Amino acid sequence: MMELRRYRLCGGVLLLMNIALAVIVAFMVHQNQGYEYPGTLIYVMAAYSFYAVISAAVSVVKFRRYRNPILSAAKVISLAAAMVSILSLETAMLAQFGNDDTPFFRKAMTGATGGGVCVIVLGMAAYMLATSTKEIKKLANHSRE
Repeated sequence: MMELRRYRLCGGVLLLMNIALAVIVAFMVHQNQGYEYPGTLIYVMAAYSFYAVISAAVSVVKFRRYRNPILSAAKVISLAAAMVSILSLETAMLAQFGNDDTPFFRKAMTGATGGGVCVIVLGMAAYMLATSTKEIKKLANHSRE
């Protein structure tokens, strides 16, 4: 029961963090700027970002079958962080390789990717909250009987 409450707490914190992420995405789109990495560091960042997303996605699927809420919460949080890393990589690549003649394209891409990341994180947080609340209620009803 305590693990499920912590899982629900993680879902709530992820929901709050998603609000902060949405504000950051809005600022990124409004300011239309990106990160600039010196030299070939952007390629290292790209390799890390893709590795992080693939590793996190595999871990979410792999640890889901163990039915351990704490492990699942940790893997969901790492997946959310990896997706934010992809968003960061996109802004850096647009800043380094993009053409300054198309500011609308940069805004559109950053907005679309940032919005997509926010929606996915929101979905993961809502799933965590809903499933944990459902399981806690089921356990509470079962213990009353």
